[in-house]
Amino acid sequence: MRAARVGTTGPRTTRPVQRLRALTPPWSVSRREAHWIAEQQAKLLIAEAGITVPPVPETVVTNLDGVSVYPLAPMPVKGLMGVSKPSSRGGDILIDSTLPSAERRVTLLHELKHLIDGGHTTRPRQAGSQDSHEGLCTDFALSVLIPASWLRADWQAGHRSISALAERYQVPAEAMRHRLHTLGLHRRAPPARRHIYCQWQPHIKNNAKERRPHNDTHSHQTHR
Repeated sequence: MRAARVGTTGPRTTRPVQRLRALTPPWSVSRREAHWIAEQQAKLLIAEAGITVPPVPETVVTNLDGVSVYPLAPMPVKGLMGVSKPSSRGGDILIDSTLPSAERRVTLLHELKHLIDGGHTTRPRQAGSQDSHEGLCTDFALSVLIPASWLRADWQAGHRSISALAERYQVPAEAMRHRLHTLGLHRRAPPARRHIYCQWQPHIKNNAKERRPHNDTHSHQTHR
């Protein structure tokens, strides 16, 4: 049976990551279009997981068919928060298990975006730096963890404390401030230098970063 197209009804046999990848066109896109696509991917992920209220659980990634998550301590590279390696089925994610919960959640979704984009050869229409792609991955992570419709509803209901909102959505206060600014709900711009959640470079070999963990170093494994 052929897999149904994304957005249609009926049975599906494609893996979730493949359906998320299908939302990216095979042609070059602008930076603005890339961010719009990331928002649509986030919406699809949330919808398929059946999550309707915050906080979004980490199982939105760890339960994905085709994705394996390896929490490690220490990481293969000192100071590395997360790293990922895409594959046709989805891919592998290594994540620092000692991270605070809020940072770990953002890092996990950040790396998932790398897995999604790793399945494409699509390049932005404008030459961009590694930092700009890292920013796109973090924006995807925040779109999943802080869905726009949920945050707007909370804001309109009078929930305006950044620290309280960050606690409600279980994200760093810096990430909440950035999301509020991105959605036009908070005029004060976040710091120009944003937190870097990984050093992963797609399609560039790095033996230290792509090294698979030994079985005896796994504090937890999720195989799909």
